[in-house]
Amino acid sequence: MTKITKIIQLSDTHIVREGTLAYGVVDTAKYLEQAVRAINERLENMGPIDGLVISGDLTDFGTPEEYERFQRLIEPLKFPTVVMPGNHDDREAMRGAFQFENQSGPLNTHRIIGPVHVLALDSLVTSKPHGFLTKETLAWLKQKLAGINNEPIMVALHHPPFDTGIEHMDCQRLRNSEELLDILNNHKGAKQIVCGHVHRHITSFDDRCPAIIAPSPAHAVALDHRKNGPSDFTMEPGGVLLHTCSNDDICGGMGYRFRSEFVPLGTFDGPYSFGL
Repeated sequence: MTKITKIIQLSDTHIVREGTLAYGVVDTAKYLEQAVRAINERLENMGPIDGLVISGDLTDFGTPEEYERFQRLIEPLKFPTVVMPGNHDDREAMRGAFQFENQSGPLNTHRIIGPVHVLALDSLVTSKPHGFLTKETLAWLKQKLAGINNEPIMVALHHPPFDTGIEHMDCQRLRNSEELLDILNNHKGAKQIVCGHVHRHITSFDDRCPAIIAPSPAHAVALDHRKNGPSDFTMEPGGVLLHTCSNDDICGGMGYRFRSEFVPLGTFDGPYSFGL
């Protein structure tokens, strides 16, 4: 029997308090509203959505006021939702705003969406831009994987476990990515890492586990692979990712497989008929 599960990934929404702009420039609330509206308008074409993963930097300063505003903005998305902190978030403020499994320590979450086990990891290092997974988090992940067998998993965290070529962002990547990838190498079922932080759609195909970075619906980190390139952002069109896990004919019905696609935001012409 064919099973298809679809999960939307939002990332790096950077919501600020009302009346202010991120970096004095970006109306992040406007772009999140646009993303929410676009997702709901395209539901008929995208098919039923089973869940929503938001991979960190929900807010810009991690205040309760910002989290309250964030929750109001995403309220029209009626999907089971998984959140995790980014470097701009505040762990305890998030614990007060959302429901997590534990009352102390890292904000790790295990959520089953269809056949997919979403394992959201807390990579926040307080007051630092880079990411790190604590021994407690890695032990939690190992324990969860031991009970999952080889069912499909989506490992979600804010900081990417690979270099992107953007030097100032690569200094802020996940610092102990090899530990994470070695753990995931032992999982023989379908698997994918989804993350954020870089505000660009970038993929990596490590043999141990593929990884994909989601864009922001708002501003993008500037594409600049020069050595000592500046820490800049641009207002490129934003987007979200649509992840599909299926056991359909694409993989011969022999097991699950992930595929991911970029969904652009904003307005554009079409659709037009090819006339066939």
